[in-house]
Amino acid sequence: MGKPKRWYNPDATSTIRVIPRDDPNDSFCSIRWRHPRVDPTLGECLVYPLSDGPGLGLLVFFPPIFWLFSLPIFDVIAVLQPLKADWRLGLMVVPVMIPVIFSFAMTFGYAIVFLGHVLVSSSLGENDHPSWPEWHPADIAEGIFRWIWAAIAGLLVGAVPLVAYWYFCGEIDVFDCVVFSALIMLAAGFAQMALAAAMLHENIVAANPITVVAAVVRIGWAYLWPCFMAGIALAFTVFGVFLLLYKLPRMWMEALALWGYWVLVLYLGMVSIRMMGLTYHAHAPDLAWFRRRPRWATTRHHGQLYANS
Repeated sequence: MGKPKRWYNPDATSTIRVIPRDDPNDSFCSIRWRHPRVDPTLGECLVYPLSDGPGLGLLVFFPPIFWLFSLPIFDVIAVLQPLKADWRLGLMVVPVMIPVIFSFAMTFGYAIVFLGHVLVSSSLGENDHPSWPEWHPADIAEGIFRWIWAAIAGLLVGAVPLVAYWYFCGEIDVFDCVVFSALIMLAAGFAQMALAAAMLHENIVAANPITVVAAVVRIGWAYLWPCFMAGIALAFTVFGVFLLLYKLPRMWMEALALWGYWVLVLYLGMVSIRMMGLTYHAHAPDLAWFRRRPRWATTRHHGQLYANS
């Protein structure tokens, strides 16, 4: 019999180099796949949705679907407008929209599930886009509920100062508009942190004011940029609907603007979520919310194109 093989190699230390995770002299490959634990910049977050296939796919393929599902809303408004005097006739038109509403909710739910994966991958410091999630109605419904719960828990608490100021400010002037903008930004940032807590903890109970406020305090002034981006995304989403419904004079203008509206909303959503995730990654040692990927989130392996893990 031949000599048994031995796995010991005395020269292994000269052929294999182990790179520490936080080594400033990391190789290009290490920097390419992992974001350093520093606060994100606005530029890298603005480029992120356009840097890989999944993000571009969200901006290219989903806006026409949302446009197709949301365009009938203008027809329904046109039909219901003359029926305001007789609400019973108006209710006869509403059931026609139920299939459209259901289809829109499932498609939009799939998009926000993908945004949730963006939040998780960014919180882990990954520079790659996450893979597309599989189409499971139960997972989509769960993702929708997470977002709704975070919006309720976040906006209700964050909107209290806004409503209180509106009640006591009297006649609104330019200074009041500035204060309103700041309070809207704070409310959006509070809701975004509540969403991150619910998703990263895998528990909607984590989206409570105590956890959210403690996290914001630990991050400190570095949370201003995520608040700013969340406020911008919320403002464009809300005021865009107002402009589409009341300010455009022609139907064809509304149709074209509606397509651009969905592109802008999805783009700002990815930018805002990316900045939130990287901010958590930079301050993860202070927050220490989670140490493993949540069970509901999957990612693409390095070097593997768009395949679920």
